[in-house]
Amino acid sequence: MTYALYYYDSCPFCQMVLRVLPSVKVDVEKRNVLQNREFRAEQLEATGKTQVPCLRIDDGSKVQWMYESADIVRFLKSV
Repeated sequence: MTYALYYYDSCPFCQMVLRVLPSVKVDVEKRNVLQNREFRAEQLEATGKTQVPCLRIDDGSKVQWMYESADIVRFLKSV
């Protein structure tokens, strides 16, 4: 299972998720959509949206995208 967080630094909802990353038990790749336009384009192509924060969850056979900072935090704390 791999995880990637699509975010940008000045987003307060993204900061809420970023603050909990050091305390979760899984590795989450950080993908800043303002510093790397490829990340933004990848998210837009896959979901039709560029809303952040967004967690990409890849289990090897299926990719899911999760929005809403509280949902992302709750999910990451549970894995």
